[in-house]
Amino acid sequence: MREHKSIGVILIGKCSLMREGISRILQAQNFRILVSASYATQLVDRIRNQELLFLIVNADDDFDLVIAEIKLVKDRHPQARVAVVADHQWANEPALAFEAGASGYLVNAISCDVFIKSIELVILGETVFPPAFLAAVAPAGKGRPSKANPVADESEQASSHIPQEDAGIPLLSPREIAILRCLAEGDSNKSIARKIGIAEATVKVHVKAILRKIRVQNRTQAAIWSMSHGALLQPSNNNFLLLPAQESKKVLKIAADLQQA
Repeated sequence: MREHKSIGVILIGKCSLMREGISRILQAQNFRILVSASYATQLVDRIRNQELLFLIVNADDDFDLVIAEIKLVKDRHPQARVAVVADHQWANEPALAFEAGASGYLVNAISCDVFIKSIELVILGETVFPPAFLAAVAPAGKGRPSKANPVADESEQASSHIPQEDAGIPLLSPREIAILRCLAEGDSNKSIARKIGIAEATVKVHVKAILRKIRVQNRTQAAIWSMSHGALLQPSNNNFLLLPAQESKKVLKIAADLQQA
């Protein structure tokens, strides 16, 4: 990874608290924060042309404004990288952000470690979007986007390696679920072994199995996959079925309706 300070980070969003929180997280990792503002129009013309990363913070339902901000930034700074940091995820928002020119869509439910790694991927020229969105634009049975929907070139973009769900939902054991959660928190194999009470070598075996089942290539992609799915775990023959976020919400709503009945 190149030196973080070579990249100028600009934070945009109406929620000053979220901007301040993100700024502190990034500064703790030696990112260089150039400026923070409520709207892109306040600063986009005053920033000199350099290596830039714009983080557009969305903390409300005004996604039309987010799209307008992305388009304005890409119009004035075509080479800049743009990522959306949202406090929620509606089904169509990642697609709209991508079409407007964003290189990433991150939901703030992820851990700081996964957030930083996702930002690093965007800076490196890769594309980070929720796997459910990538599955929608990828041809059936393939692990990379189609040319008609070019999320990323395979040689340049990480999104082509983020798992797709077209082959079915992976079935994970309770222990694999526990380890996947630890990966999302940024734990090392040694730390996971201590938490769960198993040998570090056993953790390595489980991690390899998890990567194979969810079809990713490394721990960072597994962590991003886990957090992006917002999974609800259901027991099934001593295993747990990892449901996508939308299905999880449906199950939770049904459960709530039954309680009120």
